Amino acid sequence: MHCTIGVDLGGQSVKLAAVDETGTIRVRRQAKVDAGQSAAFLTRQIIDEIWQIVGDARTAGLEPCAIGMVMPGYMDPERTRLVFAANFPTLNGTSFLADVKAASPLPIEFDADSNAAAMAEYRFGAGRGVDRLIVVAVGTGIGGGVVLNGRIPRIRQHIAGSLGHVIVNAKGPRCKCGARGCVEAMASGPVLEALAARLADEQPSSRLASLRAERGRITGVEIAEALAVDDPPAVQAVAECGWWLGAGVASWNVIYAPTKVLIAGGIASLGEPLIAAVRKGFAEVGQPTMVPAVQIDRAAFVADAGVIGAAALAMPDRD
Repeated sequence: MHCTIGVDLGGQSVKLAAVDETGTIRVRRQAKVDAGQSAAFLTRQIIDEIWQIVGDARTAGLEPCAIGMVMPGYMDPERTRLVFAANFPTLNGTSFLADVKAASPLPIEFDADSNAAAMAEYRFGAGRGVDRLIVVAVGTGIGGGVVLNGRIPRIRQHIAGSLGHVIVNAKGPRCKCGARGCVEAMASGPVLEALAARLADEQPSSRLASLRAERGRITGVEIAEALAVDDPPAVQAVAECGWWLGAGVASWNVIYAPTKVLIAGGIASLGEPLIAAVRKGFAEVGQPTMVPAVQIDRAAFVADAGVIGAAALAMPDRD
């Protein structure tokens, strides 16, 4: 059986999967990534992981035919060079993409992780057949992918605009991109974790504070556990970050007029409390005449959207 290899390079890890034509992951791998490492180091690591997943797929009786690799940041229009990636400063302006392509064991195509998440949902997930779809991938950063009538619009370089860097709070904190008050600076995974930690400090008897004392950290895992028992700091942190994400949806809405917006990425595992907060922010900020026309839901693939979409972008009949 033929399959396509999807590679999703994020700020903290690289996920790889052999994906069949139905969008099902047949084999997977994951490795930690240090985004501060040199371009040469990261190139070697990615190539080693690609060779491993190709071998694992063949051992499982699959025949990989192509590779789709996605990551955050801006590529040139031909997608041959990484121009700027806020979460991968050592790769900016380097020959990283060309070097990976030259060493790849199979034909490889590059795209944005935001495009991948959108295509995964459009072809195989909760956005299947939706004419005007936005998929918001929330993790280390925030990316927004758009599918219009089955195609990915490429307005700026290779993406439909940098949706995670739309400004929603002009007096807000400085973002890694250099601007102030971007959606990413208000609602990304690290922002949620930092806010939850501060609220746990203020409420030392909370479940969230107890979990940090036990484990020495607050991540999305601890927030989810505390949220499950309605722990006030977790509830407040999710409500605030979700509200700002909803404000971002309101801004994107006046440009693309989506009929559906799906929340993907690791943060989507927080479930209905997050989705409800996004809807609330959107309803309070968005144009009242447009709000009822937009459905906001959780994406089907959550953490796997990037890697499935990466494979989908390299499959036949792609954008």
